[in-house]
Amino acid sequence: MQIDYRLSEDWDENSIDLAAADETDLRYCAATGDIILRNDQTDLSAKWGWIPLIDFALALREIGEVLAVTEGTETFEFTESDATLQFNRRGEQMIIRGSYRAGEINAPFSAFEEQVRDFARRLDMELLAKRPELKSNPVYQDLKLSGLSP
Repeated sequence: MQIDYRLSEDWDENSIDLAAADETDLRYCAATGDIILRNDQTDLSAKWGWIPLIDFALALREIGEVLAVTEGTETFEFTESDATLQFNRRGEQMIIRGSYRAGEINAPFSAFEEQVRDFARRLDMELLAKRPELKSNPVYQDLKLSGLSP
């Protein structure tokens, strides 16, 4: 299972003052791009260029936290779209389906948790490297995108 991202080419051309941005701007405007979500059999990637990556990372973390406690289903709704991802935990398996593409991804729940942590950590590291002013934004730090943020 792979959960990854690709920043849009123009992601850093936005007019947001990242040092002072509020949570809404950080979640939905500060970093947009594509998500890569696949395994050997199924590709549920969304290569639309406009997916808010910080929001996606935080939503995945929340979904993982809820499903770590109990089996069930959680849904991620893409911003400004009817498309959804459904995350269903059955025992130790995570089953992911997208409304926009046929097929499903089956993976151990532990692999899903690891991929979510790695996704958030990589995104955090890249954003802080490319836009160091995020380091001085207390709202960004409070999001605790990864364990690497001070």
